[in-house]
Amino acid sequence: MCAHKRTDCGHIIFDPDEVMRRHGTNDAELCEYARIRPEQLRHYRQDKIKKLSHDFVARLCYVLECQPGEIFRYVPAEEDSAPAGEQGACGE
Repeated sequence: MCAHKRTDCGHIIFDPDEVMRRHGTNDAELCEYARIRPEQLRHYRQDKIKKLSHDFVARLCYVLECQPGEIFRYVPAEEDSAPAGEQGACGE
């Protein structure tokens, strides 16, 4: 089956720790400078957010002086996780 026909497309992990260390920023400073609530940052860290806001990503990248790929990483779905014959598209 073609990868674009799968319903389980994997997911994105938020992992800003290395960039924050390099930048010398802690969680409290990141929240203050990026104008985000601590619970919002915590939910992203705990993988509880299902949709990324472009504004959120832009503010993080601005404050941390980084690219999105430095704070997010893609985790592909397991090859055997989609049922045989599944024809839906990702996100449907």
